[in-house]
Amino acid sequence: MDSEHFTEWLQETAQDLGAFSAACIRMDNPVLRRRIAENSALYEAWLASGRQGEMDYLERMAVDKADPWKAFPFAKSVIVLTFTNKWGDPSATHPFPMPGNDALLGYISAYAREQDYHSTGQAMLGALKEKLGEDIQAEAAVDTKAVYERLFATVGGLGIRGANDLLRVPTRTNVRVFIGCLFVDRELPEVIREPKMPFACDDCQACIKKCPTGAIQFGEPIDARLCISYLTIEKRSVLNFKEAEMMEDWLFGCDWCSVVCPPKDKIDTRIPIDLEWLLKTSAGEIRRLIKGNAVSYAGVTQLRKNAVAILKKKKSSSPGAEELLSWVSKHTGSELIRSQLTAW
Repeated sequence: MDSEHFTEWLQETAQDLGAFSAACIRMDNPVLRRRIAENSALYEAWLASGRQGEMDYLERMAVDKADPWKAFPFAKSVIVLTFTNKWGDPSATHPFPMPGNDALLGYISAYAREQDYHSTGQAMLGALKEKLGEDIQAEAAVDTKAVYERLFATVGGLGIRGANDLLRVPTRTNVRVFIGCLFVDRELPEVIREPKMPFACDDCQACIKKCPTGAIQFGEPIDARLCISYLTIEKRSVLNFKEAEMMEDWLFGCDWCSVVCPPKDKIDTRIPIDLEWLLKTSAGEIRRLIKGNAVSYAGVTQLRKNAVAILKKKKSSSPGAEELLSWVSKHTGSELIRSQLTAW
């Protein structure tokens, strides 16, 4: 298939699969090689600074991220898809029960609505592989493998990397995307887009202004240790008082830097969670409920640890919080949650 027909085929196929946009990059593209080398130097410096916090797996992935030619030795091209999974869409559904009017609340990020985006992306890339042909060797990566996915997306012209470290796509509508890469053993025609951004990040800086912890600074890499998403999802040890203060009422993730890029959401799409329900419902029932949802990555104990930290901050203003903490103290079998109960 020639370049023109492949470009048309890729665009139509990606849309049919439910993707937002698509690009194709040859693995021998000199711009790709240069950009990966530059990014790897920045990545190593970021790791050396300790800003990754407890995310030790990022160090283990560094070698493969810096050398996708070795990590995917068969690959001659990579197709990059962006997709939304209804991120930010008010019609998106979730499995959690609606809290009552007087419930003590915590919040889950809006991106955890619908099916886990990892599964959505893997399904799209699997379907794309089938459409490429039965004899194609391919490997998909959706946020769990050692791949600079945002870099591949920007080299493919699907958008630019915002100050909040998310891929910003060239539209003024409230579109937030995930990224998937399909490494294939064919020298496919390149499809490189030219993103025409409506305004530059340095003319906006809304995500920097909205971040309540200072995790995002203009021209600087994100300090994960100050990021609410990191604190609620990736930090698996006990939260100290300062960290609990920073995380506000979030149980999983944070939407503040994403709801303002592009223009602000008109309604609140966070998922409200009844903390009493979370702490008193059997762990097995909650696991069944969150199976297939992005929240399952954190797990029940992590969510409950975060709930305890939220409740401890509410003790002075809410008798219900103190009663619930007392119940947890008597019934929990988790050493982590016990440690969080007595941390400060």
